Amino acid sequence: MKKILLSLMFVFGATFAANAQSSGDMFVGGSSNLGLTITPDFALNAAVTADYFVMDGLSVGANVGLGIGAATTITLAPKVSYFVTDEIFAMVNADVLAIAGGNTSVGLNALNAGVGYWYSLSDNVVVAPMVNLNNVTNSLSIGAGMGITVKL
Repeated sequence: MKKILLSLMFVFGATFAANAQSSGDMFVGGSSNLGLTITPDFALNAAVTADYFVMDGLSVGANVGLGIGAATTITLAPKVSYFVTDEIFAMVNADVLAIAGGNTSVGLNALNAGVGYWYSLSDNVVVAPMVNLNNVTNSLSIGAGMGITVKL
């Protein structure tokens, strides 16, 4: 029984080690808050995402987002993600371009932060549930989201 347990632990550990993020890896995908925000107004946000790992556990990337709520918005947000472990990460992004209705805003429109869990479905497909603090600089809201990415 001990040998079986040790063998399972080894295989389980090797599976996570094989899916670790390495320098040079690139992931693309999408994410959404699924309409789950704690604010007075309902807002559904979705984004196309891209991440490039500049070193093991550290990625830079960008989100191009679409928000539907009180007004329809399109945003561009560069982001940085840091992996505390192979599975748990922290992310910060800044909306630097926002188009809402006929108005365009360039500059720091919103600062967002989140913590998530990087769960590998296979060697190339990852899902990442997250808890987010949205618009830290203005009208703070708390939300949950889900992302799915594919390794290129």
